[in-house]
Amino acid sequence: MTARVDAELALLIDVGSAWTKAGVVAKARGRWRLVAHVAQPSAWGDDELRGALAQQLARSADARLVDRLQALIAGANRIESHTPRRPGRIAVVAVSRELSGGSARRAAEAAGWEVVETVTLDDGRRLADRLAILQAAEVDAWLLAGGFDDARSQRALEAAALVASARRPGGGPVIWAGSTMLSEDVAELFESGATIVADNPRPDPRREELPRVRERLLAVLRSTLAGEDETQLATVALPRAVGALAAASRMRILAVDVGARAALRALSESDGTVVSRVHARGGLGGLAALPGAAARVARLAGDAGDESAVADLLQTLRARPSTMPQTPEDLSATHAATVVALAGMLEEGPPSGLDLLIGGGRSIAGAPSAPHAARMLLDGVRPVGVTQLAIDAAGLLAPLGSLPDDEIREGMALLADDLLAPLGTAVVTRGGELGRLAMRVTVHRPGWPTSQPIEVRGGQLQVVPLGRGQQAEVHIELGDGVGLGSARRSPRIAALATGGALGLVLDARGVPIALPRRGDDRRAMLASWREALSRETPPGVERIA
Repeated sequence: MTARVDAELALLIDVGSAWTKAGVVAKARGRWRLVAHVAQPSAWGDDELRGALAQQLARSADARLVDRLQALIAGANRIESHTPRRPGRIAVVAVSRELSGGSARRAAEAAGWEVVETVTLDDGRRLADRLAILQAAEVDAWLLAGGFDDARSQRALEAAALVASARRPGGGPVIWAGSTMLSEDVAELFESGATIVADNPRPDPRREELPRVRERLLAVLRSTLAGEDETQLATVALPRAVGALAAASRMRILAVDVGARAALRALSESDGTVVSRVHARGGLGGLAALPGAAARVARLAGDAGDESAVADLLQTLRARPSTMPQTPEDLSATHAATVVALAGMLEEGPPSGLDLLIGGGRSIAGAPSAPHAARMLLDGVRPVGVTQLAIDAAGLLAPLGSLPDDEIREGMALLADDLLAPLGTAVVTRGGELGRLAMRVTVHRPGWPTSQPIEVRGGQLQVVPLGRGQQAEVHIELGDGVGLGSARRSPRIAALATGGALGLVLDARGVPIALPRRGDDRRAMLASWREALSRETPPGVERIA
């Protein structure tokens, strides 16, 4: 009688609003490895997901297991994360559109709220129209803002009275983020316990301070979604995983995830301290409603068609977020839209001093090639300095982040070889002039002859082959007016580069990237950058191990 053969499996799954990513990890030759991973529209369901994973596993699994693969996957330990089943909805009511209203809206969206209505006292509407709009709004909370901290603004009290007139008793918390001198007056307009006082995002006309009010809004959002297991929410789990990875590797890590409906960024210091931001309308589906987005995407893509064609694509992504690009033009526009979404997430400016930049979300991690993924990260984030690039190709970080703290570290250690797909290392400079020397780079690799210095001029992008697992010592001499994001202590900077699917990228295109005004010149420059990233290693030149 033939002995029954079994397999040790675990299923890691991240359910997004549009796409579901799943990976099967199994014990092979005494080690846990990622043996299959797929991505599919979330609407297809679990049966389709198990079938796709089983089909992929059947190519390499023991023949005695092939007929039982779906059953084994169904019975495997399931480690899951998911986006909130519905977004938290908030109405913003403020004194002015440009100051208190704009600051309050930015704080709410950065905390992960979906702003369904914005009403300000200078929006040109009649009082009756404002009242009707707010009475019809279906929201979970209200955000009130107005008045500077050193004044008792009557206009701010008018805005609060407008909410008090429109809101039903028990109709969600009222967050007061206005003048500190008016907190008690505002609280008296609502039932006991209805108001929550937050920091003023506009304490004076010249200053915007979002971090504290954003954190308070995030806490209210989490209590609003209290029916869901908080640790399984991707917006919580992904930052936890990034923090654990940073603490284990002693690296400063930024992870960016652009989804269909929202976008997330998580920045972790080397001690594991994480600051995360959720952009409720920062996903690809939100770009259709962003003024000027179609024109910007068309300009950045270069080969995606005119503005009207791009606007049609953005509307399609909004209506059908699991849509896949069907033509090269659609792919180019989708990737340019991802760049616009990434740039919108970094309102404080491009980061510097990063050790590792991780791209997630279907548009980046599911890109058809490493050059596509690297270009989105480089163009959208502009990580100044020497930074490793990687993608969360199998969507493992968020599911691992839903585990208890000690199990997160253990899971990452077990899957260290498969957790991230390395793209390589980028050297991104700031400053300098177009056409003038930006950096002179010498690459030293163990076992290879010392190469001649590589000169990169302003506006140029070059790639040096450096395979996965290879390391090289890089010596960088910067040109006049050129920096790497930190104070220069020496005219010659040494850094360690780690290879990947792309290699070592020398990027002297500046921050922000400057593009020619003329359409033909712009398209030619964009094409040259694409070709530099995608070019195969010429015959007779170093071969990648």
